Amino acid sequence: MEMEALAGKPATQVFIAKQAETISWHWSAFAAIALASTGHLLIKFGLVASAHTAVGLSTLAKIGHYLLEPAVAAGLAIYGVGTLFWISAVSRRDISFLYPITALNYVIVSLGGKYFFGETVSAARWAGIAVVVFGVALLQFSIKGERA
Repeated sequence: MEMEALAGKPATQVFIAKQAETISWHWSAFAAIALASTGHLLIKFGLVASAHTAVGLSTLAKIGHYLLEPAVAAGLAIYGVGTLFWISAVSRRDISFLYPITALNYVIVSLGGKYFFGETVSAARWAGIAVVVFGVALLQFSIKGERA
């Protein structure tokens, strides 16, 4: 895309246009999924880290307290960057093809919950996640020959 076409455009639109030229939709989708999962896990980390200091605060004060927690702010920022990559991917592929792929977030976040936060993930929950991932695989294979 020529620089003249980008003149006067919002920074987000310029960023997305430049990314669309240099990064394939595959990498954009992968980055969106990886950054969204990372953002969710960082938000959880920040909430856990600051929960003890939020005791007794009103709901609105707790929200403000949590938003000022560095890990929560970083998680939100990372999630936001992931959204920019998602926009880049969706601008080049059908959303009905791409959106089911985001189910990989279930796997990544569940693994993060188990290994970073010591959460118990039951066999039934893993089975449910496996069914979703299997369903996503079926959706992806069913698209052969279509412009995804």
